[in-house]
Amino acid sequence: MTVVIAVVYVFERTIAGRRRVERAVELERVRLLSELRQFRGIEWVSADREHRNASLDIWRAARRQVVVFGFGMTSVARDPGLIWAMVNRGVDVDVIKVDPEWLVDNPAIASTIDGYYSRDVAFLGQVLQAHERLERLARQIDAAGRGTLRIHTYRTTVQYSGSIRDPGTPEASGYVEFHLYRKSIERLGIGLQQYDGDDELNPPILKHVLHSLALAVGHPVPGRAP
Repeated sequence: MTVVIAVVYVFERTIAGRRRVERAVELERVRLLSELRQFRGIEWVSADREHRNASLDIWRAARRQVVVFGFGMTSVARDPGLIWAMVNRGVDVDVIKVDPEWLVDNPAIASTIDGYYSRDVAFLGQVLQAHERLERLARQIDAAGRGTLRIHTYRTTVQYSGSIRDPGTPEASGYVEFHLYRKSIERLGIGLQQYDGDDELNPPILKHVLHSLALAVGHPVPGRAP
């Protein structure tokens, strides 16, 4: 009888302990969710290089789609292997960038961009080459039938860049880098997260970023360009 009572006691303590752990986990989840809502999905802010790989981490974590955006997208165009790696595992890639023809037709803006980024006059040429590389890569991917690379362009200037993974899903997250004009270019990085219970009247900043991109390109993002 004593052995039976001891076994029951241990069993009940184990169950009680498990429930306490589950309760603590649930309370922590609620706390984190409340914090995300309070800061509208901002997970962290950094003005240093601590999160320099944050954008790449977004690519690696994507399951369905990654939206990458910026100005010339020269770095992305120089790394076709990264895009191939994504489409080979079934992840669509949307690239949002400046329209190079518009930039050529507006030399004053191109000159301003050169000065803003402390680049030489070759920067415009880099933007043109990057666009050609991306378009060629999109054709190769389409011919291979392995996935989709879509290129969206805008005719304005933006001072931010970044990546968003799996937009429109509860798992969506992103990294946005704001370029600050100083003696040399400084960057302010922000990590963003989607959260449960999205309030349409006060949506996460992640949604604001996507809406801003949609306004720039003239159609919903993500989505196929018209």
